[in-house]
Amino acid sequence: MKGNLEKRVLKAKAHHLVLFPPLDREDRLILVENLTEGSQWSMNFGVMLGCSVIIAGLGLLQDSVAVIIGAMLVAPMMTPLIGGGLALVHGNHRLLRQALGAILKGMVMSLILGVLLRWVTPGQELTLQVSLRGAPNLLDLAIAFFAGVAAGYAVARPKLSGALPGVAISVALVPPLAASGIALGSGDWVVSLGAMLLFATNMVAIALGSAMVFRLHGITTQEKRLGSRLTMKRIMIGMGAALILMTAPLAFHFADQLRLGQAKPESFTLSEEMWFKLHNRLDQEEGIDFLTGVRASSERPEDVIIVLSASRPVPGELILELDEMIDRGIANDIKVKFNIVKQGSVKGLADAIGDDEEISEPVVNE
Repeated sequence: MKGNLEKRVLKAKAHHLVLFPPLDREDRLILVENLTEGSQWSMNFGVMLGCSVIIAGLGLLQDSVAVIIGAMLVAPMMTPLIGGGLALVHGNHRLLRQALGAILKGMVMSLILGVLLRWVTPGQELTLQVSLRGAPNLLDLAIAFFAGVAAGYAVARPKLSGALPGVAISVALVPPLAASGIALGSGDWVVSLGAMLLFATNMVAIALGSAMVFRLHGITTQEKRLGSRLTMKRIMIGMGAALILMTAPLAFHFADQLRLGQAKPESFTLSEEMWFKLHNRLDQEEGIDFLTGVRASSERPEDVIIVLSASRPVPGELILELDEMIDRGIANDIKVKFNIVKQGSVKGLADAIGDDEEISEPVVNE
């Protein structure tokens, strides 16, 4: 038995590139059976997908990352994509049609639910989480491809099936669909099309990534089914060409985000200790509230922005006290910028500084 397996491996390596240990016949049958069952549109598939879309949509509307992650774990959309990848290398027309049917029905259902969620929450602007799905870039393409590779490998190796939830979290399938429906319900075609581009990118990249892994496990179309092999090769070439075409808008978005500085975090929160110090101090001031405080960027950790809400003029002495508190708590000679919102204003700052040359005058925007 062992000798026969070694002969098969050597034969496979002689004709095809096999990077991973080939699957025996029993494992292949189990793999095809599991993916065929999971790629089929059914009541269970529809219910789980519907719940996932609603959870993701509510998380998007609330700007809640935790809820969106939970929706990714409920979504069953990953299985038909992996099933499509297996069908491409195995020459399984039935599985391919089944997977495509489940994906298309899932897309339509998700868009309708997204639009309905938007209609039952009128007057609410698109949140940051919705807008982010409308501007995918090249990094999303790379994430989707390697997620497909990881998912295909985990499915082919049953002992690694516990990694599938992590793969589902790493690549978003349902949130872009829900975001596209929500944006469509708001009449924002740009965000809606951008979110659909993200889903299409994820879909094609996952299918090709998983197909590559199955191919490297030695799974191929049988020699006697040359017609199926040719058809599947053409489909894969078409999908590869589509993925290359998608890189144009993805690269454009990425370049635009780099130009605007949106490809990296715009601000970083202050330490918890400093946050509470500022809160406790401003709790003593009637009519003046602490809204937020952030560092300008990771490259300029010395720059701090403090936002205050005031219904009365802010004393200059208070500005200097807060400036010194931040200076002592973070670093010496730190640059602090104060933004005053509402009808607040600062009075007496110049008098508070006086002739002391060692004190730099803080920047105050009202």
